[in-house]
Amino acid sequence: MRIGELAEASGTTTKTLRFYEEQGLLPPTERTMSGYRDYTTEAVSRIDFIHRGQAAGLTLAQIKQILDIRDRGQAPCGHVRDLLDARLADIEVRVPWSGGVWGVGVAP
Repeated sequence: MRIGELAEASGTTTKTLRFYEEQGLLPPTERTMSGYRDYTTEAVSRIDFIHRGQAAGLTLAQIKQILDIRDRGQAPCGHVRDLLDARLADIEVRVPWSGGVWGVGVAP
């Protein structure tokens, strides 16, 4: 699938996809004979994972760490849990009335 098709399928732009590739979030892809990027359907799932990670408050650098672990054939579960625990602790510090992890959370 060409970059425009991938952008449409994943709800992003071609510029973003090129940026993800430059940052190592998307692995370099094969090129067609005419030089176009030729992505597999797995790229759609990978971009969806990137978007979900961002929605959870993770940085692109943190998402890249997770993807690197997975690409080495290891399960990143422990690392993801640590990142999300740290993110949640940061939120609780920034929003002191939050009541802890999904607590009552009534503002004073």
